[in-house]
Amino acid sequence: MRSVRIFLLIATLGCSPTLFALTGSANVSSACATLEFMAKMVTLNAMLPADYDDIYELYAMEESLSELNSLVCQPVILSGFTRGNSEYGNGILVSPDLYYDPWYFSNGQLFFAAPGEDTTIYYPNGRVMAYDWMHGDQAIFWPNGNLATNYFRSFDVAWYYPDGNIITYESGYSGGRWFYPFARLDGGIGQEVISSNWGLPDEDFTFLNFQADGSLFTTRERIRRKLVFEDFDLLDVPGVLLLITRLYQAYDIAKEFAPADVNITGAPY
Repeated sequence: MRSVRIFLLIATLGCSPTLFALTGSANVSSACATLEFMAKMVTLNAMLPADYDDIYELYAMEESLSELNSLVCQPVILSGFTRGNSEYGNGILVSPDLYYDPWYFSNGQLFFAAPGEDTTIYYPNGRVMAYDWMHGDQAIFWPNGNLATNYFRSFDVAWYYPDGNIITYESGYSGGRWFYPFARLDGGIGQEVISSNWGLPDEDFTFLNFQADGSLFTTRERIRRKLVFEDFDLLDVPGVLLLITRLYQAYDIAKEFAPADVNITGAPY
C-alpha cells in the first residue's frame, strides 16, 4: 500500500503542469505558499529549545517574513502599480516585478530569483532553505543551515530538528513515531516521544505546556478531531509541529501565513 502511495505521489509530481514555469498571479500564489512554509520553519525554530541558535536573529527573520507577507500576500487585489512598486518601510523595493522578477527581504537579502520557477530559496539571514525548490525530491534546511530532510514531500523519509535530533522516521504516514526535544535540567537536550501512533484516532500523545516562566511541562492527552491527519497532511511536518507546540498559550506569528493549520498548497509546485 505504501509503495502505491509513493508511486502516485511521484506520478503527480511528474505530471503536474505547475512543475513548469507559472505565469502572472499564479507565480505570486506559489511564492506566497513558499513564504508560508518558510514562516513555519522559522517560527518553529524560534519555539524550540535552541541555545545553539541566535534567538534575536530568528525574531528578526520572523519580522521580515511578516512584512513581506503583509505587503504582497495579504492584499486580495495585486494592482498593476503595487506589482512593481511595493516598498518596505525602509524604502527597499520588494521586487521590480512580482510576477517574474526576483523578490527581496527588507534587509536587501534575495528571497528567490523568480517566483514560480525552479530556483534557490534563501532565508532572510542569507542561508539556503532549498537549492531546487520546484523539485519535491530535494533537501530542505533549517535557518541555521542544518538539514531538515533529504526528500521534501516524500512519505517514507525522516525529518530532523535543527539540532539533529529526529522528528519522525516516516513523515507521510499516520501511525508512525514522532518526537519532540526538550531542555533537560542538566542543560542538555532530551527526546520526548510525542506518540507511538501519531495521527490515529483515540491515540494518546504527549502534550507540551508552558509555565508562566516559559519552561515546559508535559501531560498525556488523546488525539481527536484536527489532530487526526491524512497521510498527505503529515508531509507538512513544520505545520503539524506548530499544531503540537503552539498550545494556544503563546503568540504564533505563523498563524497569519495560512488559512488552515496544515496548508502548503502551491509550495513548491
